[in-house]
Amino acid sequence: MADTKEKQLEAARTGQPPPEPATTPKKPRRSGRRVVWTIIGLLAGFIVYAYAFETTEVSLDRITDETRQESLFRVLRALGNPDLLTYEATQTNTDLDYLVPCPPGSFAPGPAGDGATFAVDPPCAPPRAEVTVSGSGFVGNTTVRVFFIPPSGVELRLAEVRTDSEGSFSEVVRIPNRPDEQIQTIRVVSRENVGSIFSPVMVETGSGEVVRSPRWSQNAIDTLDKIIETVFLALLATTAGTFIAIPLSFIAARNLMRDVRIPAVQVGLAIAALPLGVVVGVFASRGTATLVDGMPQSALMIGAITGVLGWVSVWLMKIAVPAPGAPTNRSVRILSAIGAGFGLLLAGQAVARFAELGGSWFEENAGPFDFLGRFVATNGDVLATVFGVLAALTGAVLAGVMASRFGYIIGRRAPKSLINLFTILSMALAGAVIALGLGQIVAWLYQVANIQSTVVIPAIVGAGIGALIGWIGLRRGQLGAGLGVYYIARTVFNTMRSIEPLVMAIVFVIWVGIGPFAGSLALGLHTVAALAKLYSEQVESINQGPIEAVRATGATRLQTVVYGVVPQIVAPYISFTMYRWDINVRMSTIIGFVGGGGIGFLLQQNISFLDYRAAAAQMLAIAIVVATMDYVSSRLRERFT
Repeated sequence: MADTKEKQLEAARTGQPPPEPATTPKKPRRSGRRVVWTIIGLLAGFIVYAYAFETTEVSLDRITDETRQESLFRVLRALGNPDLLTYEATQTNTDLDYLVPCPPGSFAPGPAGDGATFAVDPPCAPPRAEVTVSGSGFVGNTTVRVFFIPPSGVELRLAEVRTDSEGSFSEVVRIPNRPDEQIQTIRVVSRENVGSIFSPVMVETGSGEVVRSPRWSQNAIDTLDKIIETVFLALLATTAGTFIAIPLSFIAARNLMRDVRIPAVQVGLAIAALPLGVVVGVFASRGTATLVDGMPQSALMIGAITGVLGWVSVWLMKIAVPAPGAPTNRSVRILSAIGAGFGLLLAGQAVARFAELGGSWFEENAGPFDFLGRFVATNGDVLATVFGVLAALTGAVLAGVMASRFGYIIGRRAPKSLINLFTILSMALAGAVIALGLGQIVAWLYQVANIQSTVVIPAIVGAGIGALIGWIGLRRGQLGAGLGVYYIARTVFNTMRSIEPLVMAIVFVIWVGIGPFAGSLALGLHTVAALAKLYSEQVESINQGPIEAVRATGATRLQTVVYGVVPQIVAPYISFTMYRWDINVRMSTIIGFVGGGGIGFLLQQNISFLDYRAAAAQMLAIAIVVATMDYVSSRLRERFT
């Protein structure tokens, strides 16, 4: 208090305003509303989880049920003992006389074996009675089977029991309804394996064949065959999906597409020219295929022609896509790109033909390695089809680029009134083209034969919407074509990823039949959507510094991607690809359930037959393959990071 008065006197002498009295900050009062909302939230959570428990039928009574526990333990023991080895075994039968029902007076059964013995309590019983079978002296930790044998000699299985470490067992069994005055038999059958993993022996079977004991079981051999099929099934799906997903990932990256803004007249002309480009590409593919078919049917000659065409195409491609900062002429680049495209198409068809001829020759002369020739010849057919599709796509892209270039020239040289009219007309045409395409899809899917509903109305509506978008583009100056492509690509990828590979496999099984080919197609289609999304998100998270540096040299958009984006995404792309291969291996076990090939078919068969030891072998193989692929993936990431 004294300090405050002194400060006030000092302020009066110096003519300064007195200092404000110090005040103690007030503690904020706890809001009662927050407490109420907290209580309401806890109550809502309690209700939600209570309903979740009710819906999922959570019950600890099932967990503690002895019957269910015994079944669970039996399955777990079977899964822990995979069927990998087959042993030859010596079988020992131990018999005990038994009467059903009990005779008048007493009944004392004879001895039940010398070394391994067992007894039944009581020594006789009425039909369907429960008795206890106890044994000792058997091989420890092995399975013995108990049979009831009536006078007819038919073995009726009563139980399958596992002995303890000392070779003893005890089991309650039910006597069958087989009353008879004659003495009947209870038999305990024990099997002892011959040989061991560390000391195998050669044994002569009943048929006189000498075999090794133990040896790989048939289930182990089938598992190895199917896991190899699974790995390569997943490899083909991953490879095909990767090659398709890589270029698609760039158009699905927002940071690359958001700056792509094009005048409406260029957008309209480019879209309208796409169908024409597809037609030109198809004719170009057929023309090059005809040229290749007219060449000498010699694998060596076609191989030499392919090499020359490939070298020329690469040389033209370097001119079409020069390094940043290199002097270039736009017309020369366009002509070089067209020449390189035609040369690559011709070289591709030649490669396909070379593969067909060379693969067929190798198949005929390679003996046990004829499968390599079939592989090469089959890939020749695949390449011919792929290059046909690529030709159509390339033709569409080139037609769109050239039409867009024509629109650019019009926008630079034509009067504004003519530009406005041309913009509206080109966008109306583009809208009509898109609507007609959608109309034909609907007509095919729903088998609509009404031309007015699938052609006339869609064309009119599409033209109207296109004209409206063109008018908006005139007001804004440019259209965000890049973002439009981005949203379309993302929508397609999300739709494809939402369809489970299991459903895709069912469709492809109907199309191409049961087998691994259907599984490869299903996984490949799903891989395209999944990897395209992962790749595009990686492109969106790259460092912008290198991109800005490349753009500062005057590089085109394609050069920016090649020199500014690609070097930053090699390592993560490899990581994602290996991870997807891992996923496809595990997914193939599921699509195998519907006939998609791979180890899943074998796994599903063994589970259906309740053969859990055989199923355990397949599960072990899957685990080993997945762990191996994870190790290989980590090494590759270290190598390329």
